[in-house]
Amino acid sequence: MEGDGTQTAETIGPSERYFSKVGTVAAFAALVVYGVSAYLHPLTPPHHTQEAFADYAVESLWAIYHLGEFLGILLMGAAIIALAFRLRRGVAGVWATLGGAAMVVCAGVYGIFAAVDGVALGIMVDRWAAAGPEQQELLYETAFAVRQIEGGLFSIQWFMFGIAAGLFAGAFFASAKSPIRLDWFSGMGWLSILASIGALSFGVVQAHGYTDLSMAFQIGLMPGVIWVAAVGVFLYRNPVHTETLVEIPRKEDDEPPHDPVK
Repeated sequence: MEGDGTQTAETIGPSERYFSKVGTVAAFAALVVYGVSAYLHPLTPPHHTQEAFADYAVESLWAIYHLGEFLGILLMGAAIIALAFRLRRGVAGVWATLGGAAMVVCAGVYGIFAAVDGVALGIMVDRWAAAGPEQQELLYETAFAVRQIEGGLFSIQWFMFGIAAGLFAGAFFASAKSPIRLDWFSGMGWLSILASIGALSFGVVQAHGYTDLSMAFQIGLMPGVIWVAAVGVFLYRNPVHTETLVEIPRKEDDEPPHDPVK
């Protein structure tokens, strides 16, 4: 009540339970939105450049697909920020805060990636397809250069995702009673490690451009997809911090008061 000198955590800061609910919805909405957008995206391998450009040139909703994917990543970022808020206490809070910051960078890089791939590359490919034979070679090389910028951003984005997942592994293990004893926290910690390794591996390989090898390493991103879904389940099943603080008696309570005269 107001004026009685007492306040609950709910009135002092954001509602932890409500933030966890938002994170749960955001996690599953992210997977749906991103998944549908990626499914509608032309599936020609990006390193088969000429065939891919020809498919892109006849795709009228090219920019919309990439905006959908970007929205999916933003929702994913919202879920991870909710997770960071849920794990904000104690040592775990240090790792969770850093992980949340890494995820913000990941989403920001993806926004630039979506602009390059969904807007700049789409415009260049349209110009290449509409040009006469004497201009097509130059426009093709220009579009190819834009594709390399896109590939570099894709590498950095997933590299940052891997860093974020790895930092959250530290947060989960710091919250777990034991890394070996399987519970919600230790299980999420090990899953975070798998998601981190997969994303980091792809990020390193993708740094060399779109190749057959980088396409094969995309399978390593699947643990990340599972991790995001698991984040949603974790926030739903463990929406609030439940640890009870034990009051430690003050040392002076066990000793007689000090007499300054003596």
